[in-house]
Amino acid sequence: MIRYLLLLMALAGLLPAVVAAQEPEPKQFLAQHCYECHNTDTQEGGLNLTALPVKLSNAGNFARWVKIHDRIKSGEMPPKGQMRPALDETNAAINWLKQSLLAAEQASGENEPRTSLRRMTRTEYENTIRDLFDLQGIALRNDLPADGSAHGFDKNSDALDISHVNMAKYIAAADHTLNMAIATQPEPPIRRTQRISLASQYIIRVVLSGGDCVMLKDKQPDPRFPPPGDHAHLNMGAHGAIESYSNESTVGVFRHEDESFNPYYQEFATLYPGRYRIRASFWSFGWDKGKVVPARGIEAARLSAVQLTRNGRGGGHPSYVLGYFDAPPNTEKVHEFVTWLNKKETIGFNASSLAPAVNYSRKGRSLAFTGPGLANDWLEVEGPLHDVWPPRSHQMLFGDLPLVEFKQDEQPNVRRPDRPPLRQEIIGTLNRVDAVAGIWTVKSEQPLVEADRLLADFLPKAFRRPVPDDVRGSYVALVKERLDAGDCFETAMRRAFQAALCAPDFLYHVEALEQLDDYSLACRLSYLFWNSMPDARLNELAASNRLSQPDVLKTEVERLLGDPKSQRFIDDFLDQWLQLRKIAANDPDRKLYPEFSPYLQDSMVAETRAYFRELIDQ
Repeated sequence: MIRYLLLLMALAGLLPAVVAAQEPEPKQFLAQHCYECHNTDTQEGGLNLTALPVKLSNAGNFARWVKIHDRIKSGEMPPKGQMRPALDETNAAINWLKQSLLAAEQASGENEPRTSLRRMTRTEYENTIRDLFDLQGIALRNDLPADGSAHGFDKNSDALDISHVNMAKYIAAADHTLNMAIATQPEPPIRRTQRISLASQYIIRVVLSGGDCVMLKDKQPDPRFPPPGDHAHLNMGAHGAIESYSNESTVGVFRHEDESFNPYYQEFATLYPGRYRIRASFWSFGWDKGKVVPARGIEAARLSAVQLTRNGRGGGHPSYVLGYFDAPPNTEKVHEFVTWLNKKETIGFNASSLAPAVNYSRKGRSLAFTGPGLANDWLEVEGPLHDVWPPRSHQMLFGDLPLVEFKQDEQPNVRRPDRPPLRQEIIGTLNRVDAVAGIWTVKSEQPLVEADRLLADFLPKAFRRPVPDDVRGSYVALVKERLDAGDCFETAMRRAFQAALCAPDFLYHVEALEQLDDYSLACRLSYLFWNSMPDARLNELAASNRLSQPDVLKTEVERLLGDPKSQRFIDDFLDQWLQLRKIAANDPDRKLYPEFSPYLQDSMVAETRAYFRELIDQ
């Protein structure tokens, strides 16, 4: 199909020139109907047609002939009161002008780029960093200045200016990226499995006391923490002392989240960014004034990544959805998935399909309530998960160079690498930092030789095209400068890597000045369908000049659309085209739309994206 489209496009490009060659220049039409008012003597409207050449390659002449075409086509010229030309004469003149203008415009674009130089959007920047370093969940987008918009989209050079504010943020983002990418210990962080009860959070304990949650054991009310009736549970401290909240009981929830109720699993907050395996057990039940009864059907539980701020106290922490999960009637179901978590993130919970419940203000509280509930037995976090060490992000920067302990007495004139201490900042958590003795860093016996080798591998990937030797040499000079100043090899290399990540060759979509080459084509494809850099396959085809071949191009388009990363294109395109990113800009009136909830809102967005995905796939 794409091959035929390309053929049709090529024929469409040739058609105006063919037609223009067949149509005679309408000098007789102009002489009969236009020269009388637009000649050397009169020049009405400042237009002298007798001296205006038909040189459409000239931008000024092209613009004037466009105006002439538009005035004749609209009937404005010849003016009212003047003899009107025959319809076939007018149509012939309009057709000649139209085809000539189209042919000239297409000819002018043959040797010029069709797009203006522009920088990456912040979404493209984040995705590019993720794919370049294999840091699949690093969060950078929201720390960069918001992109402008032109004609409804942000991928337009008119909307993507750059200032010192952008550059300051790019420098900070590069530092953050390198901090996450570089390994600082000889062995990977210890993989731990932590099982957590929803009752570990303070707000859940408050709600348990008021009757909007209940403790369950063996799918019945837990006698050690009976459902509150006329009187609430008052002394949470005493319950904590007798371990009422840590007896492996299930928490049954009757209300979904709101401004005052945002539950999350407080005993865990990420220390080491990376991949984690999440397992959780959910089931639904009915509740009839203190008794567990058959459920009305499947309920939906939502898990999200909650980005805790400062020490984790208070509420209102930002979050993003990880997924919705079935809670079958009266039978537990264990869900498992792997996700990326950044530092200070934890897992949030919401009984999404439930309506608001206010048992805490109801007489009789939970013993007077009848309705649906959603139970969570436990949540388990395993990680961080590493299949190689040092991680691929570190290998992207330092290849196979060894990690060794930095000993100041062996190199007194060399500054050690900066290592901010890692500690658990979130109150109420149980996971802690691994004990690592000493300071570990990359070792090189031939620093400048290794710097040249490492940069020869890194820069073409970062800049998305071959890099000349003199350009690479300028980055090696940065490394030498820092080594001469007393920095260790890792710190000196960081300076070069940071400079590369802030360079125009990285931040901008740089294309060949003349004819579009295969590297530029690879970038156009990947940033259209993946919102990110080309992968190894696209670069391989570009290097061999095969990507522009029609059959290869068709195959690659199908491959890119079939890759999971194409969902980035769907999400970003629909966010802008249909403004789905603004769906939460206004809250529906709760009195007019009491059934509206975040679950319905997320379902609306997911349905739209799924429909568009189906259009592409089919």
